[in-house]
Amino acid sequence: MRNAYPALTVAIFGCLSIWPAAWGFAHAEVGSVIDDVEMTALDGGKRRLLADNSVNVFVFFKPGQEHSRAVMKGISRLEKETSGKPVHWAGIVSDTIPKDNVIALVKETGIAMPVLVDAGDALYGRLGVALQPVVGIADKDHKLLAYQPFTKINYIEVIRAQVRHALKEIDDKGLAQALHPPVATPGDNAATARRRLSLAEKLLQAKNYGKALENVRIGIEKEPRLAAGHALHGEILAAQGHCAEALQAFERALALEPSDPRALGGKKACEGK
Repeated sequence: MRNAYPALTVAIFGCLSIWPAAWGFAHAEVGSVIDDVEMTALDGGKRRLLADNSVNVFVFFKPGQEHSRAVMKGISRLEKETSGKPVHWAGIVSDTIPKDNVIALVKETGIAMPVLVDAGDALYGRLGVALQPVVGIADKDHKLLAYQPFTKINYIEVIRAQVRHALKEIDDKGLAQALHPPVATPGDNAATARRRLSLAEKLLQAKNYGKALENVRIGIEKEPRLAAGHALHGEILAAQGHCAEALQAFERALALEPSDPRALGGKKACEGK
């Protein structure tokens, strides 16, 4: 039975980069159609790059790069958040990378998406991928909606917003706010809160739970009606094994935003323990 959600495929390309977005895909523009190619998966089977009737996210990543490792850990969380939704995830690696290195990164980061091996770097060349990581997002008709080269600030939040926008969970205004968060000014509690939450997110990825809690609590204090803050608070508590407290945080997030995917996913995970 077909999923009721619109189709979404996401491809993420892992590359170390702080270059402008124009360098993401040198040979593909937003609005162009991405060819659906068959590739060999890490397990030896044949898989298609894209899926029909789904949002497609495809990821080029490179094991051994610290930024690729951090990004894929964040992507693993996004996979869980979109579980049950029409989002097709695919990772792409060069065939020059030793298979054991790729397998090790998959295990370390917990990604569940199929990892496709790009023979002769054909797909890299076709799209013009030079810097990694970079994430591409295409719709159900395989039309490129966005591509996002790596940035050090709010990268996973940007990808999350792009996917939610493709799923029509947020509108253009919500996407613009995620892509261009307000700059903090004296007395601007909302901007200060977002800055603290961004720092807490990075500390969570680094498993520095104490500092992560400190920053997320400051963020919530500055802006208590920000659902994302309570959801992140819950994730940090859950990572420490404090599911009872985490559930309370997730419930606070859902009271503010009933469809918040991080709170819904975190609550489901904690209730299953």
